[in-house]
Amino acid sequence: MDLSDLHLPYGVASWAQLRGLGVTQSRLRRACEDGDLRLLRRGWYATRSANTSVAAAVAAGGVVSCVSALKLHGVWIPPGPRKMHIRGREAAHRSGAHRYCKQYAPPEREVDAVDGIRTALRHALKCLDEEGIVVVCDSILHQQMLERSDLDEVFIGAPRRIRRLLDRCDPGAESGTETMVRCRLRALGMRVRVQHRITGVGRVDLLVGDRLIIEIDSVEYHDRSPEQIEKDRRRDEEAARLGYVTLRFSYRRVVHEWAQAEATVLDLVRRREHVKQLAG
Repeated sequence: MDLSDLHLPYGVASWAQLRGLGVTQSRLRRACEDGDLRLLRRGWYATRSANTSVAAAVAAGGVVSCVSALKLHGVWIPPGPRKMHIRGREAAHRSGAHRYCKQYAPPEREVDAVDGIRTALRHALKCLDEEGIVVVCDSILHQQMLERSDLDEVFIGAPRRIRRLLDRCDPGAESGTETMVRCRLRALGMRVRVQHRITGVGRVDLLVGDRLIIEIDSVEYHDRSPEQIEKDRRRDEEAARLGYVTLRFSYRRVVHEWAQAEATVLDLVRRREHVKQLAG
């Protein structure tokens, strides 16, 4: 049996998974002798092309979980320290090591080298702040990875203050930065609509009050095409003609310079720029 014929996510698998795929002990031994597989720790193996970070997490005594697993699954993750989040077996937690992520429940049995979305999210509930939790849940809902009922189940066992965050989630949010701005403005008492459609303009990321449009870049400015930039400028021009005020916040502005951006929004709101009568 050629190992390349096996479907091994991230190139890392347990002996139980290999056995389930038809690998015999003799084939496993030959693969290790030939260098096609290497032992990471008891019962876990990596191929020659295994994902380096995933293999390192398993070799360290756990599996990839929490925000690291969510990111591998394509969930939008708030910016933070670049470290691998792993969870350990029950024995690992008893060892007193502090590098393992935990959940609001006893440790679960390891199944895959990278946890599924449900398990990863349960652990992220203890690693992320409240805004971060809403960000990842918005991303999961928007991409239809899970439904709201699934999230209700995942949140079982979490403190009430964490469970109540589900009421702040919105599947309409198209990016994490959009969620971040929405949460921050609503926390200031502003009425914010998500992905609101304006005749002649189209959908806008956020509409504060009646006429303050806020568009948010989910990536750095230089990653946007000239065509997209020109399209955005034309949209802003049409919105101005109709009497709307438009603010555009870059990824950097939202993530690293929010205090200044927030001050701009507050100044406009204090001047009632968000509720003035629109042009006919």
